[in-house]
Amino acid sequence: MDGATAYGTIRPPMPFVRATAVLVAAAVLAGCGGGEPTASVRDGRARIELDDFLISPQNLTAPAGRVTFAVTNRGRLVHSFHVQLPDREPVKIRTLHPGESQTATANLAPGEYRLVCVESNHAELGMTGRLVVR
Repeated sequence: MDGATAYGTIRPPMPFVRATAVLVAAAVLAGCGGGEPTASVRDGRARIELDDFLISPQNLTAPAGRVTFAVTNRGRLVHSFHVQLPDREPVKIRTLHPGESQTATANLAPGEYRLVCVESNHAELGMTGRLVVR
């Protein structure tokens, strides 16, 4: 008897084709979910909300020039808000306690900027975003 043991029958391993189909389906489903749509800066003012391990909106576009960031901490933890390029940080809003708000203004040149909370390990936990200035 093929596959028989003292404890019963051992099923043959899953065929390669079925295993491949399962892996492909898992990869496709993992890619679903789209993320948050891109928001646009209007009238030179960006409204940013910080929550526990989330910057909202996470994707933002703005025209080049003067942008004022109105940032509010809606979370239960302290947060900060920085707009970064590889070589500088045009916006630095330091520690905001829960419920606090602050504004900061910068003249931004075209490029891609990183939005990030620099408190502790918040960036590693996903508290980042992207700003594209055109």
